[in-house]
Amino acid sequence: MHLKTTSVLLLTLFMPLGCAAAQSETLTDRGGWVIQQAFLQHPQNLSKKVEVFWTKPAEPGPWPAILFIHGHQEQIRNGGEAFVRTGRLGSMAGRGYVAAALSQPGYGHSDGPPDFCGPFTQAAVVAAIEFLRQQPFVQPQKVALYGYSRGAIVASMVATQDPQLAAVILGAGAYNFFRWYPTPLRGIDTNIEREAGTSAEAFRARSALYHADKITAPVLLLHGTQDERVPVQQTEAFAEKLQAQGVPVKVKIFPDTKHGIPIEEQYREIYPFLEQYLR
Repeated sequence: MHLKTTSVLLLTLFMPLGCAAAQSETLTDRGGWVIQQAFLQHPQNLSKKVEVFWTKPAEPGPWPAILFIHGHQEQIRNGGEAFVRTGRLGSMAGRGYVAAALSQPGYGHSDGPPDFCGPFTQAAVVAAIEFLRQQPFVQPQKVALYGYSRGAIVASMVATQDPQLAAVILGAGAYNFFRWYPTPLRGIDTNIEREAGTSAEAFRARSALYHADKITAPVLLLHGTQDERVPVQQTEAFAEKLQAQGVPVKVKIFPDTKHGIPIEEQYREIYPFLEQYLR
């Protein structure tokens, strides 16, 4: 059953302590869903803001929630707004979820600089999760993360820090920087070197494989066999590590698929996974 948003919520009514006083706006996606924009204070630097977009079913709930984390963006660095423009937040709200997306630091209207999925970005995601949990229309024990590419690196690391997560979905991510770097593309290497550095400390802070014992949420891993940016072996090794730790894991490998797994193919795996763990 598809649910429809019928009214615009006043964002300030639901802002918890720690949110920045910043201008926000209401957007409408291509499906007619009303999307709210919020600005949160970054917990590591209160002068910097984290941009979050969200929408919800019309009924009061409370509802399970999913937070989307985008990957790297080249020409149009609009961060979480990409999930608004493509209708993905509204689509999830239509299935009975509070759907949110944040802009990683340095993308959209989130203050940077970017740190290539490092502690500053991870802290921004933690703040967005806490923002969702404090809303009266969210089931705080039923919050899931979705991350793709860079977003999967971030989401996997946040999963090592948040034992309350209900589910984690990771697409085309790298989980062991020591095996990934140097990467298949020099442009990625340049970004890593500029934003994170190549020290062992920097790599461990971004490599969830080395912290897999701290993950408790069920994990869905998606990857293409012909991924030209992140070899599929990254997902295979991470899945093996998670299974050894007793974490519920489902792995879907897409044959002859590059880094961009088609959205409709992703959702054939995502929808039943969320139904299993968020309902």
